[in-house]
Amino acid sequence: MIRQQLEELVGAEPFEPFRLKLVNGDYFDVFKPLGVAVQTETVLLATDDQNWVVFPLDKINSIESLISDYHGQSIAAGEP
Repeated sequence: MIRQQLEELVGAEPFEPFRLKLVNGDYFDVFKPLGVAVQTETVLLATDDQNWVVFPLDKINSIESLISDYHGQSIAAGEP
């Protein structure tokens, strides 16, 4: 389910930035769709220093919009 959500967010037109919050408290802000590669069980994110961060999809706790209209509400991982 989370993979489908990520694919939809990355492919959205227009693209809207979002934040991935992990179960360990870390988070990653995504501002460019080309900096994300969603795979079957992992996600790869490009960092500002041109490296990649890789982690399992099941380590994502929630996804939050970074659009100010969204009022900071989060989309819990796995919710439609």
